[in-house]
Amino acid sequence: MATTTTLGIKVDTDLKNRLQYHADKLNCTPHWLHKQALITYLEQIERGLTPDELRHLAPAATDSDGAVTYPQDNRKPPFYEFGQDVQPQSVLRAAITSAYRRPEPECVPLLLEQASLVKPEQTRELAIKLVKSLKEKSPGGGVEGLIQEFALSSQEGVALMCLAEALLRIPDRATRDALIRDKISHGDWKSHMGSSPSLFVNAATWGLMLTGRLVAVNSEQNLSKALTRMIAKGGEPLIRQGVNMAMRMMGEQFVSGQTISSALANSRKFEAEGFRYSYDMLGEAATTAADAQRYYESYEQAIHAIGKASGGRGIYEGPGISIKLSALHPRYSRSQRDRVMSELLPRLVALTRLARSYDVGLNIDAEEADRLELSLDLLEALCATREFEGWNGIGFVIQAYQKRAPHVIDYVIDLGRRTRHRLMIRLVKGAYWDTEIKRAQLDGLEGYPVYTRKVYTDVSYLACARKLLSAPDAVYPQFATHNAQTLAAIYHLAGNNYYPGQYEFQCLHGMGEPLYSEVVGSKKLNRPCRIYAPVGTHETLLAYLVRRLLENGANTSFVNQIGDDSIDINTLVANPIEVATTITPLGAPHEKIPLPRDLYSIDGKPGRRNSSGLDLSNEHRLGSLAAALLNGATQPWLAAPTLYNADSGEADTANRKPLLNPADHRDVVGQVIEASVQDVDQAMAAATTMAPIWQATPIEDRARALRRAAQLLESRMQPLLGLIVREAGKSLPNAIAEVREAVDFLRYYADQIEDSFNEDHHRPLGPVLCISPWNFPLAIFTGQVSAALAAGNTVLAKPAEQTPLIAAQAVAILHEAGIPKEAVQLLPGAGETVGDQLVSHPDIRGVMFTGSTEVARIIAGKLAGRLDNHGHPIPLIAETGGQNA
Repeated sequence: MATTTTLGIKVDTDLKNRLQYHADKLNCTPHWLHKQALITYLEQIERGLTPDELRHLAPAATDSDGAVTYPQDNRKPPFYEFGQDVQPQSVLRAAITSAYRRPEPECVPLLLEQASLVKPEQTRELAIKLVKSLKEKSPGGGVEGLIQEFALSSQEGVALMCLAEALLRIPDRATRDALIRDKISHGDWKSHMGSSPSLFVNAATWGLMLTGRLVAVNSEQNLSKALTRMIAKGGEPLIRQGVNMAMRMMGEQFVSGQTISSALANSRKFEAEGFRYSYDMLGEAATTAADAQRYYESYEQAIHAIGKASGGRGIYEGPGISIKLSALHPRYSRSQRDRVMSELLPRLVALTRLARSYDVGLNIDAEEADRLELSLDLLEALCATREFEGWNGIGFVIQAYQKRAPHVIDYVIDLGRRTRHRLMIRLVKGAYWDTEIKRAQLDGLEGYPVYTRKVYTDVSYLACARKLLSAPDAVYPQFATHNAQTLAAIYHLAGNNYYPGQYEFQCLHGMGEPLYSEVVGSKKLNRPCRIYAPVGTHETLLAYLVRRLLENGANTSFVNQIGDDSIDINTLVANPIEVATTITPLGAPHEKIPLPRDLYSIDGKPGRRNSSGLDLSNEHRLGSLAAALLNGATQPWLAAPTLYNADSGEADTANRKPLLNPADHRDVVGQVIEASVQDVDQAMAAATTMAPIWQATPIEDRARALRRAAQLLESRMQPLLGLIVREAGKSLPNAIAEVREAVDFLRYYADQIEDSFNEDHHRPLGPVLCISPWNFPLAIFTGQVSAALAAGNTVLAKPAEQTPLIAAQAVAILHEAGIPKEAVQLLPGAGETVGDQLVSHPDIRGVMFTGSTEVARIIAGKLAGRLDNHGHPIPLIAETGGQNA
């Protein structure tokens, strides 16, 4: 029987309607017509009849070795490789991508349907029992004690967080001491002394109080200079020692050992009680090949040690290892997919081969959201490797706080069945929440990849757990949670007929043992628990430490709340499904976390709209971008003086100069007609005539035009990106930032004139000359021009001679937005000719310049020799002093 595959493609509404219309006319289904069209198209290509729209892709000949060769006049167009790199997707993978940043009101109702509890009353009773057992134990030990004592809602908690995040990054002592003085001297550490029974917390507090006292004394103004000098001289090492002690003690609580051998030895106590282990060699985000090699060797050494310690216990009963893909390659990102698949994948295969030789489970840890789908590519390739067929030790981590999580589970279940693996799937709630929120805001994306309410993550976790438990043939579920309610819900969802190898719980070293001591063992719930145990020195702890403090120091964290006697036990064990259904409207996002576009809103009131970005890790966005880039590459771009009007076609052709792609001189990006002496005089006359008219234009109208231009610029981002990449030689992320900054400038100055521009005190100058650089051909160009226009000045814009095409598009958009042509004019040309003539023109009333210090001095010298009609000097705003390439 032939194997069939479903090919899913996305089409717009118009194409869908056209397909339906013609299918109806032919009395067939749209699906049949789609399939027949595909077959016919392929047969045409196979017969050598290349369709016109594909002719630029077709090779003309092959060489003696059979390799395809392209003739000089039929080379691949710009962005051809980019288009080829967009990955085709199966239906399941397309569903994952579609859910990337889906609005929460669309996600949550479906989750609620999938997350229903089997035995809600029994779940609640078990959760209460677990919470009471925890509260009866000696409170506040280890990391939980530190988190409860220094909550992130306190000044001291924030100071400690800042120190942990920053201290190990700082290489020099002077800067480190300055940071310590800043973050510690204002904390009321003394009030925490003795309030916790934990020796660890009190010792850390002592160190912080001591350093805090020293720093405070060091800053007292009423002490004599001699005493201040003495404390400064003798106190700095003591300050460092005290803080380092506190940080080191914290690190020792979070890690199971500084080396894998010490970690294995330290784990024997809990292994004897029935716990299992998965070891994590601290270190991630390799920045160099040397880093990646060092981390690889660390993993390799750890697998040997773990394998020997396992003694043949197998993947379920014995210890395992967790690895981070970002540690194995310095360019682990979607933009470097080819390198990842050719360089990182072999390393992953080699580590998996070694783990299999010992029958030790290997889990691929979850990281940032933009790496998820790339990690799925690696997982699929790993599972498809023939030598691992039939081995069930391959593991993968899924974060329930991601909106894609349920779809990822559908995919890995299918993957396990297709490749005949039973995949170990660790379900976590997620530890990069703050990063994901801030990144989406910073990049101006359409939404968040994670839920903004903790309760939605809890609901998602239950929905995902049900999916995992329903596919025991394809996955071995590993439920990582420190929440008693979640634990109780999983226990009852899995049923009472537990069998070895059905599933396991997991917890973090130093944090979950008190809870799971009520779970592990025949006298307890008799369910297995694996401890996730970081291994490394406190210097390598930084990234992990920050995630743990942020994740569990938040006031919504169960680990934080369990030690707070003011929180009612019913709140701690509340059913998240019931809590989520009380939120109106259903699925409403957190009211204090606006969408990235509304980042500048204040107390719910609209503010300046944040510029929109483009997600280059989203395969659907990449497909759309590829089409726009390929289409834009055929567009005849032209830059010319705004009021230029050729007398004849011949003259027009003779005046045009080609502009070449700096990265590929075979690529003619467009043409430029440089301004002549007559063009400059004509432009100056028009700008001078328009000056009083534009000055008299109401502020509201000027602001409205700038906002309209911002919207137009934003809507045309994709074709503009291609132009910026080709003319200025920028990367795509840099080009996106370029467009966004230009949009932000337009909206910012529109707001500024409406909020604070006073026509009685702020008088426009008249015609203003704006000279912008090639390295920010759209952002700085637009920033200068929009500021001058907003203030009521007419503008003569002289872009860098290397990048006039981008500037021409910006000016065209300003005109389309309603700004008169005479109010903003483009005058392309060389600085020595066009720029010099404009600067020297007697009607110029102001100059804005970004470029070299040398040229700025020349401009200043020319302007210094004259005054305006009121006897005032001609103002020059110059941004200089940067490095010139």
